Amino acid sequence: MVAPRPVLIASTAELKQAAEKLAGAAFYYLDTEFETAGPAKKLCLVQVSRGAGETYLIDTVALSALEPLAKAISGPEAEWVVHAGNQDVALLKEALHLGAIPGVFDTQVAWGLLGAEYPVSLAYLLYRILGIRSSKSEQAGPWMARPLTREQLEYAAGDVDHLPAIRDWLRERLEKLGRLELAKEASGESVLPDPPGPLGMEEFRNAWQLDPAGQAALRFLIDWWNALPPGERGEAPQPRTFLTVAKLLPESGQELAKIRGLFYPWVKRHGDAFTGKLLRASAEGARGGYVPLEPPPYNTFDRIRAEGWIRKALSDVCAELQVAPEIAFPERLVRRMIESVDARQAPAAAAEVLGGWRGRLLRSAFLARLPS
Repeated sequence: MVAPRPVLIASTAELKQAAEKLAGAAFYYLDTEFETAGPAKKLCLVQVSRGAGETYLIDTVALSALEPLAKAISGPEAEWVVHAGNQDVALLKEALHLGAIPGVFDTQVAWGLLGAEYPVSLAYLLYRILGIRSSKSEQAGPWMARPLTREQLEYAAGDVDHLPAIRDWLRERLEKLGRLELAKEASGESVLPDPPGPLGMEEFRNAWQLDPAGQAALRFLIDWWNALPPGERGEAPQPRTFLTVAKLLPESGQELAKIRGLFYPWVKRHGDAFTGKLLRASAEGARGGYVPLEPPPYNTFDRIRAEGWIRKALSDVCAELQVAPEIAFPERLVRRMIESVDARQAPAAAAEVLGGWRGRLLRSAFLARLPS
């Protein structure tokens, strides 16, 4: 079956007509094209289909207002079908000004809940599931340039043309295993993960080397970061630079700009005010009393033993349940499990880290493998 030619939408009138045709579907098959500039991503194109009929390519460079599209595809009963959609969904949520998104079905996540492979490319699923060998190149940009070529439009549409068939194949097998709802929950977690917890002093293992002023400065930076709205963190100094900033204690925006890893436009706008607050907090904190920090150990034999049996247990669990380790036990989760066992000296503490869909799918099998 030959897919219909994609329809480029570059005017408000065209967008309204497309939105009317899209409205009311149960599933929307989505992808995006974007370009990266500094720490930000610029959405350039939205590819959307309701699974039958035309695939619409929404030109978000030409169209700044996407309200008709938002209204058409964001109903609470709808489902967005994507592949490796974490960046796509985040960009759409922002561009469509959505407080919440519909349910998500990520075909890459679904595949990972059926076997050992995760992550995988869409081209790989096209071949494994549908027997189609894709000859598409990895990139067809630049996506900001206009007009878009016919090759670019066909490339973009190709990313959603086969998603309906892939979704149906995956859904059938997930339902047989009783994992369809788990796949939807895991997809939502994958595309819009929970924000990280508050930053703490323990995340800077060399903080013990700081003098009184530097330690106070680091505490100021940690508190400042935790209070910073998530939307403002992209261009701001990142935690990986905090220890350097605390050691050097720059006295002006000009000095701050010399530190590697900082986004210069942010420093230019905020550097002088930021360093002023940093120096005041450093001086006040140093006067308030200084307690030298003990350096944390790089490793202990208790931690080594805990990591050994945890990694062996999770590999056995994944093999038994036929789930990809990278999605069942991502590295950040494994580190939390190891830290929990190390802190409490109790093997069962590792299982308490498994919440949500992981708790329902994995906990029993993991508990059966605790060391005696």
